[in-house]
Amino acid sequence: MLTMRIFLYIINFSASEVRIFSMKIDIAALKKEPGRPLFYEFTVNVSEMELDEEIKLLSPLTVQLAVIYQDGKLLINGKLNAEIELACSRCLKIYAEDFSEKFEDEIAVGEETELNLVWLVREIFYTALPLKPLCNAACRGLCETCGADLNQGSCGCPTEKTDPRWAVLGQLLK
Repeated sequence: MLTMRIFLYIINFSASEVRIFSMKIDIAALKKEPGRPLFYEFTVNVSEMELDEEIKLLSPLTVQLAVIYQDGKLLINGKLNAEIELACSRCLKIYAEDFSEKFEDEIAVGEETELNLVWLVREIFYTALPLKPLCNAACRGLCETCGADLNQGSCGCPTEKTDPRWAVLGQLLK
C-alpha cells in the first residue's frame, strides 16, 4: 500500500510539474487482489484529451478513481472536477462554471496488464457537459429583433408580434 501511495505521489508531482503523462491503470496489481479497491488520482493534460477548440478548461481536470477487479472486469467509480468556460446559449455571454461529474463504469479486460483511461475520461467529460449552458436560470437572452441583451434592460422593440399569415384575421376583429 505504501508503494501505491508513493507511486500516486510521483504521478501527482510529475503531473503538476510536467503535465504530460497518460492515465494508466495497473491491471496486474488489481488481479493479484480481486475485490480490493485501488485508488488513483490524476491531473489530466488538456492536450491529451484532444478537446474541441470551443471548450476551455480554466483549471486542470482532476480525476479520482476507485478501481476493483472482479470476474474479469474492472469496476470503476470516479469523479471529474475542473473549472470550465462556457458560452450562454441564450445571451452568448462567456462565463465560468465549476464542472463536477461522478461516474461508474465497467470494463472487461483480457490479458492486458495496463489500461489507459484517457478515452473513458474524455467520453464522460463530453457527455456530462450541459447541452444548453445558461449563465443563470433567469437569463432573458437576446432580443429577436435588434439583438440587444435583455438582461441589461428592455430594448424598446415592440413586444407584440403578429404573424403576417394571421394579419387578415386581425382585420376581421376591427
